[in-house]
Amino acid sequence: MPLPAPTYDVAKSYDENYAAGPAFSGPEPVLAPPRRTISFLGHRLNSPIGVPAGPLLNSAYVSLYARLGWDIPVYKTVRSVERACHPAPNCLFIPADPLREEDALSLRRTAPAPDALTDLSITNSFGMPSKPPAEWQADVRAADAAMGPGQLLIVSIVGTPGAEGRDLAADFAHTAALAKAAGARVIEANFSCPNVVSSEGALYGDAVTSAAVTQRIKEAIGDTPLLIKIGALPEEQLTAVVRANLPFVDGIAAINTVPLRIVDAAGQQALPGDGRLKSGVCGAAIRGVGAGMTARLIRIRDRLHAQYAVVSVGGVMTEQDIDDRLALGADLVMSATAAMWDPLMAARWRNR
Repeated sequence: MPLPAPTYDVAKSYDENYAAGPAFSGPEPVLAPPRRTISFLGHRLNSPIGVPAGPLLNSAYVSLYARLGWDIPVYKTVRSVERACHPAPNCLFIPADPLREEDALSLRRTAPAPDALTDLSITNSFGMPSKPPAEWQADVRAADAAMGPGQLLIVSIVGTPGAEGRDLAADFAHTAALAKAAGARVIEANFSCPNVVSSEGALYGDAVTSAAVTQRIKEAIGDTPLLIKIGALPEEQLTAVVRANLPFVDGIAAINTVPLRIVDAAGQQALPGDGRLKSGVCGAAIRGVGAGMTARLIRIRDRLHAQYAVVSVGGVMTEQDIDDRLALGADLVMSATAAMWDPLMAARWRNR
């Protein structure tokens, strides 16, 4: 299908998009009754389709996507302290040539916007910005109030090293407790973000450290379900991470993005600012990596005779991609890039 305008205006800054809300002119679809409801972490849901942490900046975005049939929206990652966004631009188009895991940190040039959604890949670099806790807590409450029957808001959190004197694990736990106090019914700890230069974005590959963090979080939030968001890992390393975190988590979401070094047509760093040569790539280019991680997580779950939810993210661009990830055994399937440019995809999937 031709490339429509996105709900997040990539020509504007993060703050401008936050203030303006999603760009969507409608009309909003009439959603058919659920074909079958699903059970997820104690919640009965209309469908297994959601939007991962990223595109849904605040309650205005969350409420729109809920009305459009995305039944599991994830509130964009929040912190215990205010954090400004990286300077604009934050999203650039890149070629949709399929990536492999071993391509991580390789060089890729920017490209013009594609003509079709099936060729859409972008790099995004925000740096996990956050409003102050009092502001995002009030907005999380508003977002949760916008959920309809059979819908579930998940709140994504991240720790900030040294925030108010706390170490990283303590701040992850503190931020999770703030999210629970705001009414979060499920919390996702973001362990994978290539667009920060400090340690909070690379926890997912360290079995021991990540488990120490999830233990602290679980102690802080009690019986509130906990997910962790991770990046791509080889099977042996992933097995170690899963084993270490199993006592404390209820599910694993993968993947975030694939980190590449992004340059412009002249070979110069494309995104302005220190530490921004590397940024995460998402969209059609990472379809294979996302599907591969889903299959790997399910194999490990079967081999360990474990019980954890698998949330499949990365390169979900079409209704067929949703079907394919569910056929692999994913419990939920989430789309970020396609959801930004094709916000009616979930409604089509639900109504077909």
